[in-house]
Amino acid sequence: MNKTTRRNLRTVRAVVLASGLAARAASAATVQQITGFGNNPTGIGMYLYTPSNVVSHPSILVGVHACHGKGTDVCAQGSPFAAQADKYGFLLICPSAVSSDGCWDVHSSSVLTHGGGGDASGIISMIDYVVHNKNGDASRVFVAGHSSGGMMTNVLVGSYPDVFQAGAAFAGVAFACFAQGSVSMGWNASCANGNVTMTGSQWAALVRAAYPSFTGTRPRMQVWHGTADATVNFHNFGEEIKEWTDVLGVSETPTTTENNAIQSTWIRTRYVDNCGVVRVEAIQETGQPHNLVLDMADAVHFFGLDGTNPGSCGAGGQGGATGGTAGAPAGGSGAGRGGTGGSASGGASSELAGGGGTPSIGGAPGTGGSAVAIGGESGTGGTRTQSGGSTGHGGSSATAMGGSGANPANHEAGGEPGCSCRTKARGAIPNADRLGWLLVGGLALMWRRRQQA
Repeated sequence: MNKTTRRNLRTVRAVVLASGLAARAASAATVQQITGFGNNPTGIGMYLYTPSNVVSHPSILVGVHACHGKGTDVCAQGSPFAAQADKYGFLLICPSAVSSDGCWDVHSSSVLTHGGGGDASGIISMIDYVVHNKNGDASRVFVAGHSSGGMMTNVLVGSYPDVFQAGAAFAGVAFACFAQGSVSMGWNASCANGNVTMTGSQWAALVRAAYPSFTGTRPRMQVWHGTADATVNFHNFGEEIKEWTDVLGVSETPTTTENNAIQSTWIRTRYVDNCGVVRVEAIQETGQPHNLVLDMADAVHFFGLDGTNPGSCGAGGQGGATGGTAGAPAGGSGAGRGGTGGSASGGASSELAGGGGTPSIGGAPGTGGSAVAIGGESGTGGTRTQSGGSTGHGGSSATAMGGSGANPANHEAGGEPGCSCRTKARGAIPNADRLGWLLVGGLALMWRRRQQA
């Protein structure tokens, strides 16, 4: 082997090694602790998980840990939350509680009031930070959590309906349930043990009182609970359903009931509005304990973070000075009309769900309102909305992976459970592959020029 050949082989080895190192560096997701993110009355911590394939204007998921946990548990690579961020390229915010038991405040008037302070206000500041500093999409913000994190999910969706598009609460309790009766060291045994019962309208009144002036479309809600939960009694599952169906204006009687859903013996009920959009979804994990199956893949699908469109049927809004009230479409592909001569504060067009059906007419079309192919616009300056209904999906969930058990007297039962992981084909070349091939090409070009010199 002559000197030229040996030199060429060394160059090729260097190219391959460099490209491999660059690809590995580029493919690594990052977990960043962020301080000074804004108003933070209780001093909670913030972690941000950024997947390697993060999109340019990413959606945001807030993952809220259980008692005795911390934000780094949720943001850990391979966690149920992070695995979904890796698949779909959204940003994951992981708040970290600072209470002695690692639980969240879900009972004080501060967190049960819009802009009232407490842990909830700190989490909202984290979202604002990511929107303004990481190009996060403020129109696609979601929240999910288990146990105390599930309770905080209910709190955030109730107190900040202007921030979130949907929530998924695993083994949680209804909004304001922990504020009913005696609270000791942040824990309400009466609620947790299933001894608080109200009507749907009573629960809904508590939610609406958190932000009385809010008139927009409220977030959709998904709730999960194990029937054998000895920490947060299964009774709370029914109370959550009553609360959110009333808040979201759908019947407390399920529109559909699916037996053996996701896993054998589980039951999924859906509560659908007059456009066919699932406003509330409830999954009963039959036989599961407090450490239930944390099926984030199904929650992400409910959110639409997997590329599907769950659809939405907005109630419209007031048309403007001379406008009427914009209506919701009765069934599907037609576009809503804005109110008569609506202004910038006029009636938002109805969002569409499903295929088929005829367009619904809101206020009579006037100087500004018009129907469009998708979405419809309100008078003069209303918002454009989306079309499309939710898409079904298959796949079975994985079995639960219990964390290290904790004493039930400490309210929680161990670490985060496992998850179900569904796959989705992605046509785009990953960032790491692109960088690696660019580096290989550049070094190869340098080698060729050197040979020609």
